[in-house]
Amino acid sequence: MCSMSSSHRKKARTSELLPCPECGEVEVVRTGERCQLADGLKIKSLVHYKCRSCGARLFDDDAIHAIQAARASQSARSTG
Repeated sequence: MCSMSSSHRKKARTSELLPCPECGEVEVVRTGERCQLADGLKIKSLVHYKCRSCGARLFDDDAIHAIQAARASQSARSTG
């Protein structure tokens, strides 16, 4: 008998072409670049997905963790 555990989550395939949620074009690519977020936080090199058509940035879990780490570092510098 073979059973599947629900505790094992599969990673989404990043090689599949998905449309941009902003413009609908299938022009989303993985990139690493300097980013300035809407609140002014600047990150030197953030790996994320970006639509070549409209420029929308899409963040996966790794990018979100990098943003959180940058915020924590900025907060520590400003209070230190």
